[in-house]
Amino acid sequence: MHDVEKRSEMILEAIVSEYIANGDPVGSRTLSKKKDIGLSAASIRNIMSDLTELGYIMQPHVSAGRIPTDRGYRLYVDSIMGHGETDIDEYATIEFMIRGAGLDIRDLLRRSSSVLAGFSKQAGLVTAGPVVEQTFKTIEFIKIARDKILVVLISTTGFVQNKMIYDEDNIDQQTLESYGRMLNDMLKDLDLRQAKERIELELAQEKPKVDAMLAKTLRLGHIILSQEATREIYIQGQTNILGEPEFAQVEKLKALLMTLEEKSNLLKILDKTLNADGIQIFIGSEHGLDNLDTCSIVAYPIRTKDSVVGSIGVIGPKRMNYQMVVPLVDTTARILTGLLKKIIEKVA
Repeated sequence: MHDVEKRSEMILEAIVSEYIANGDPVGSRTLSKKKDIGLSAASIRNIMSDLTELGYIMQPHVSAGRIPTDRGYRLYVDSIMGHGETDIDEYATIEFMIRGAGLDIRDLLRRSSSVLAGFSKQAGLVTAGPVVEQTFKTIEFIKIARDKILVVLISTTGFVQNKMIYDEDNIDQQTLESYGRMLNDMLKDLDLRQAKERIELELAQEKPKVDAMLAKTLRLGHIILSQEATREIYIQGQTNILGEPEFAQVEKLKALLMTLEEKSNLLKILDKTLNADGIQIFIGSEHGLDNLDTCSIVAYPIRTKDSVVGSIGVIGPKRMNYQMVVPLVDTTARILTGLLKKIIEKVA
């Protein structure tokens, strides 16, 4: 529930829409000229005064009109804004562009980010979920030098991790293949966190007569699963938002660029969506990053039947066109999820 009557909602919607379209503070005279408002400038000023007192709009300068606050945007997206839909032609175009990645998961995510950036005219974000939540499919050891082994770890969602480990025992390729078969049998259908715990349990049990090959296999598996994998985040379209008036000040522009470069902060925000239902919208200060208090993030979790694959979204100024961006993110997420499911069925 909120404390705004219908006429005030109408004025707030008009202010948000006008500000999104033009980027300039909105005055009562501008709104009074709109045929669908039907109120005098004096009446609009009174309503704007009430909205200001309630914290939904603010006056950036004494002589300026009003702009929405974070609270105003929140009321707008939650209770006032209509929910649009992506038209059939646009849906088909998005699907065609993403489908071009084929079975390459990383390219699929990268293309999805690019599609979001292109259609939204903001920056597109796509990230894979935490690796430990991926389900183990297979592991392969490849001897590439006398003292180096390449480990290829594949999840049932098709994500591939490559890790290099040091081989102090000079293990031959045939033995490495035996190690791989043993681990594949032992860890089948476990997520990577459970796989690590299973290996730790086996190692902790005192087995004086344990097979030397099994012991070595367990130690190798523990080394691999204990190494923290690098989380990937794909960002496209950063230049789309750099020219927005919100970033005309050099300090704000530098803060934005630093945040986009330091991807760990964006991962923290996107990870908040992983266990959520549907679209999540973080407006201004709501996402907790001071350097991005002029931005909003619209994100959606990507899930398959058995696991959380990642998150997809758009970042841009708070002034972004939410009516267009929200259905765009929703549509792209559904298309990406459908393609991922098909890939998983083929690799499983």
